[in-house]
Amino acid sequence: MNLRLKMAILKKFPSQADFAQQVGCHESKVSQVVCGRRYLSPEETGVWKKELDCSIAIFKTKDNR
Repeated sequence: MNLRLKMAILKKFPSQADFAQQVGCHESKVSQVVCGRRYLSPEETGVWKKELDCSIAIFKTKDNR
């Protein structure tokens, strides 16, 4: 689980579902990314980074699991 990502989401939004709505994706996708079962495209990473106002290093990729 990517606890840094989960904490960044909950720091700015009441829930992962609220964050999902803000970035325009299904809440199950947010859960899968937080749990490490799914990865974001570079475009999605940019949107999430902007909404969370965080470093890109917080996001895990296929290359830096």
